Amino acid sequence: MRRKGGITVYISCLSVVILTAIQFSLLADITNKKEGISPSDAPVILKVNAKPTAPFSFSACLILKDDNIILPEWLAYHYTVLPLDRLIVGVDSLSHTDPSPILDAYQKLGMNITTWKNDSFWKNGREPWAQKKFQITSSTSYDDLRRRKRHRQNVFYEACLQKLHDENRTWTMMIDADEYLAFNYYDDSEQKSTENNTRSKLLDQSSPVTMADVVSQWDIDPKLPCVTFARYLFVSTDTQDDDGKDLPQQLLGHPDFNAALFHTLRYRQRNPLRSPQAGKSILDASRYDRSPIDNPHRVKRLCTGYNVFPDNKVMPFRVHHYVGSWEAFRSPGFDPRGRSYFDKRNNVGDTVRDNTMSAWLDKFTTLVGGAEKVIELTQKFRLHAELEMERKILEQEQQQRYDWEKLNTKTAYWA
Repeated sequence: MRRKGGITVYISCLSVVILTAIQFSLLADITNKKEGISPSDAPVILKVNAKPTAPFSFSACLILKDDNIILPEWLAYHYTVLPLDRLIVGVDSLSHTDPSPILDAYQKLGMNITTWKNDSFWKNGREPWAQKKFQITSSTSYDDLRRRKRHRQNVFYEACLQKLHDENRTWTMMIDADEYLAFNYYDDSEQKSTENNTRSKLLDQSSPVTMADVVSQWDIDPKLPCVTFARYLFVSTDTQDDDGKDLPQQLLGHPDFNAALFHTLRYRQRNPLRSPQAGKSILDASRYDRSPIDNPHRVKRLCTGYNVFPDNKVMPFRVHHYVGSWEAFRSPGFDPRGRSYFDKRNNVGDTVRDNTMSAWLDKFTTLVGGAEKVIELTQKFRLHAELEMERKILEQEQQQRYDWEKLNTKTAYWA
């Protein structure tokens, strides 16, 4: 009788395992059909070595938390336009996903990437919420959660800048994975300045000029170790571009190319230049003096003055901030932002069309040697990241119970 009961329990457990496997198989099949991919389309790490020609290369400090959907495009864009050569990534210890396969692929492309995990860069502050071992509970205030998140960003930037300083790196970008450092081209409705400044000298986006070329000749005070640029929000309004003239010409003929998988191509409606968000900065790491970082919007007080809303009229660059797709915005498990916050972010009032981000992908295609490699390094990684995110969300939805303490810990940095 015991043996029979044991067999019954074994068969019951095996049935649950098989049922779960079938559910995930069906989910994968549905997602693959929806996105037009098959299991054989798994991303591969390409062995190519093509770097942009520029007077120097940029570095960047980047914090990631479940950003795999948008990370490939961010890397490809900045690798091409800056060019970005050195990257230090701080992976949030509360992430549900691992960016390593994507980062490994871009290392093969020639980038020098260091990944810090498990808050290895953490530096304790005076307040309880600034302690690494601080326990987040249901009674933790919203303000303390925000302060802890800000403290985490600041100590990461300090550790990253010190590391780059020791490597004698120079201009370093400090923006988020949903942000892009872009050329500050004039709007159609904006009168071009007659003054002889760096912005007025910008060529059109088809030019091979990189941001390093511009920095090496710009007229910003050379004594400033840090420069802050205005930031503009792009809403999640799909672009209607029937004639394809503002799409990458080298990719249009590829059967797998899908412009909707690139935020910089899909979303082109943003705030007018007169309505910026708080800015973001680049800093010369060789002149970093170990002093504390003020905040992500003004990393140093010497950043082109004290204002986090810098004058955009003469600056050669600006930052594009994308709300993005709902698939990229959402998070596994309980997400305090939710769909309502996503919709609120997209309700910004007047917007203008911005077509200044359409040329970079052709340049990236030339760098890596063809459309097929571009698809591997961008679209396929994104499609697999979307599939992984759907699986993670399904796992969370299937759970019957949540431990409230763990739930708060996992979502603290989203607050």
